[in-house]
Amino acid sequence: MKKILIVLSACLMIGSLFIFGCSSSKSDSIKIGVAIPLTGASAQDGEAIKNGVKLATKLINDEGGINGKKIELVVEDDKGDPSEAATVANKLAQDKDISAIVGHFNSSCTLAAAPIYNQVGVVNVSPGSSAAAVSKAGDYTFRVITTDAVQGSSLMNWAVKDLGYKNIAIVYENTDYGAGLADVVSKAAGDLSTNIVAKEAYEVGSTDFSTVLTKIANSNADVIIVGGLYNETALIAKQKNNFGLSKMQIMGVDAIYSDALIKLGGAAVNGIKLTGYFSEVSQDSVTQNFVSKYKEAYNSTPSTYAAYGYDATLVIIDSIKKAGIDRKAIRDYMATIKDLKGATGSNSFDENGDVIKQPLRLVIQDGKFTITEK
Repeated sequence: MKKILIVLSACLMIGSLFIFGCSSSKSDSIKIGVAIPLTGASAQDGEAIKNGVKLATKLINDEGGINGKKIELVVEDDKGDPSEAATVANKLAQDKDISAIVGHFNSSCTLAAAPIYNQVGVVNVSPGSSAAAVSKAGDYTFRVITTDAVQGSSLMNWAVKDLGYKNIAIVYENTDYGAGLADVVSKAAGDLSTNIVAKEAYEVGSTDFSTVLTKIANSNADVIIVGGLYNETALIAKQKNNFGLSKMQIMGVDAIYSDALIKLGGAAVNGIKLTGYFSEVSQDSVTQNFVSKYKEAYNSTPSTYAAYGYDATLVIIDSIKKAGIDRKAIRDYMATIKDLKGATGSNSFDENGDVIKQPLRLVIQDGKFTITEK
């Protein structure tokens, strides 16, 4: 009910916005909005996204911008909160000089903001919302991250078909993202004729997983599928040894790809397997250029969400280059993009604005992410 009220309240703000459907700025710059969590539980990922967006912007501005105009970013903090996301969307949509928007990160925030963007007619490209419902959020809503269905199915095919696991434990954060991924994994398990022997939720920010791990220890599971982020995954990896689960395989998707997972988990995270679309060890030339420029700019290794932020910005920049700053023209061109090379692979969009690309298989070995075929 809470989610429904949030979406309805967002829709009530739309009526007065329709006059801002086009961007016809006479400014010396081209404005791109950025709507991400800079405070709250997802702030670390929001900062990574901002770094990726800023890097893509800097590189194009260093080349002279687009048709002689530099890109100017308008950054807003949605705090990872759906009601705040609606407020931010309202503010960005009313600024007729903003041609397109990178955002939002959390699926719940994208779903709250999308009705506003779509009614007004301004593109928003999510660097992190993978929930299934985003596919139906509207013609102006795109994403450079694949859906939970794609990621979950790829992960389960690896776990069951290639690695032979039969008894699956799912541990997931109690959010739209976590629940969505857990549902996808459960469905895939049924399709693959394997068993879900435990399905446990936790709250974001949890530090004690003893109850969850006790249930898994008694479940006869042979693999833990994590539907969450790297902080909690590191703690699960460290704490599972206290419950006789030292040899238990942990698997996840790209949400756990971060140096923070290795720093927090230490030796306990060695052996974790995950599917993803970005890896700093990829030999792809576009990815390597991104990694090099990112390290030069920030003196740190980019996370997967920094890469997604970079790619979301590339998609917008490419559309403005080809279609100009008119909001509808940007949307119409973006819908035709095929195989635009980015840090997370080649970006193509289907009729729902969902990106199509092939995942990598990654494993942590000796404290480093490596690409594997096994």
